[in-house]
Order: sequence, then C-alpha cells, then structure tokens
Amino acid sequence: MKVSEGEEVLLYVDERRKYLLRVEKGKYLSTDKGKVKCDEIIGLEYGSRLKLSKGEAYVLRPTVADLYRGGLRPSQVIYPKDVSYMIFYSGIGPGSKVVEAGTGSGYLTAALAHFVGDEGKVYSYDVRDDMQRNAEKNLRRLKLSHRVELKRGDVREEITEREVDAVFLDMPDPWNALKSVRVALKPSGHLSVFVPTLRQVELTYLAMGRTGFTDLRADQLILMEIRVKENATRPKNVGVMHTGYVVLGRKVQADISAPGSIEV
Repeated sequence: MKVSEGEEVLLYVDERRKYLLRVEKGKYLSTDKGKVKCDEIIGLEYGSRLKLSKGEAYVLRPTVADLYRGGLRPSQVIYPKDVSYMIFYSGIGPGSKVVEAGTGSGYLTAALAHFVGDEGKVYSYDVRDDMQRNAEKNLRRLKLSHRVELKRGDVREEITEREVDAVFLDMPDPWNALKSVRVALKPSGHLSVFVPTLRQVELTYLAMGRTGFTDLRADQLILMEIRVKENATRPKNVGVMHTGYVVLGRKVQADISAPGSIEV
C-alpha cells in the first residue's frame, strides 16, 4: 500500500525518535538526523526506507496506539496494557454495543471504537464538555468518530442505553454507578472498572458483589520491557509499573435477600 497525500505516517528513526507526520505537499519535518520532505514520502510503499542527511528513517503505517501518542491529552490516559486486558476480558468485538463513562481525552474510547467496528457503537459519557470536545478531535483524527456517540451526562444518575454488551468505567467512585450499569447491561454483560487506589478497588469489588455481579476479579498489571543486547539482555531499568487496578465482573440476577443488593 502506498502513502497518499493527507494520510498520517509514522517516521521511525530509532527507539527515541518516532515522529507522526501528516503528509502534505510542500510540508517538511526537521529532525536532528536531517530534514524529511513530504513530497518524497507521497507514493512510497509503507515500510520503505528513507535516506536522511545523518541517517535513515522508515515510513510506517501508524496504529491506533501510535496515533494517540501524538494526540491531545489533557487528562491521564489508561495505559495500553490495562486497556487491552479490559477489552480482552470483556469479550467485545465487531458489532458490540458498549457504554463508557469517563471519556477523558478519549484513549479508551478510541480503543473500544477500534474493536467494535463499523457495525458496533460506543456510547461515551463525561460530565465535562471540555474533555468531550478534546476527545472528539482525537477521534476525528483517528477516523473513528462515526463509531462513537459522545454524551454529556453523569452515569451515577442514568445510562439511557439498554441491552449493552459491556460497560467500562474510569471514574473516582464507580460503586455509585452500579445501579445504572445494571439497568444498561444485558444479562451476563461485562463490567470493567479502572481505578488508581486499593481503597477504590475494595469499595468497587465489594459493592459489585452486593449488587448482582459475579465472576469478580481485581488485578494489577506490571509491564517490564526487555533491553536486548548480545550477551547482555536484561530488563530495562525503567518500566511501566503501577498505573492502576482493574476490577472485572459479570451481571447476573441479583439475590434480593442479600443485604445491600438490588434487583433490576
């Protein structure tokens, strides 16, 4: 596949030098390895090598993760290791209908939209207009905005969608949204929650157990990248350690005899 004008490419020089560039005639990018002219990129095959004055670069087709690294991020985003884990356990795929609360800058939103495909839909709630405006810009850049409906609202009060396949919460007090979540989820639907502290894990996990969720689990994921060098391969000194905790569960019929449980 060849690079067309208007597309975004990833210029890979080395591990520390990765540049996102929208290819437009007459435009160029200056780096410490030399100037990159867009006119020389248009028409190249993805994967091509580009000669620079002090080295070389490869013209790569960017993934969603690559594109989002260069997006506007006014709020902390969930790391890919946590996003992928949550999506894997949720079981969503092409055609799925998903609710998200805590749009933020739209990183999780974009990942969900990528997986549900054109036949699916992501309904993303946030209480802040500025966050959703920024997320909308990022989603348009990623060409995923048609799969997402951004909604100004508080899921602790109401989720208007019904029979959704999964709900994803990234908010300070997810336990206060569980009643709305239960109404929205289809039977056996999956709930994924991301929180930064163990106290939030405890409150969320116990509340889910009291309000008709089962198959509960709480996890922390540690990512350690490996530095590969002949006869000296070892973990890197710096890794992505604590980013937060993931709490997972599935909706079942609530036991109304249990203290604090609700029936929906």
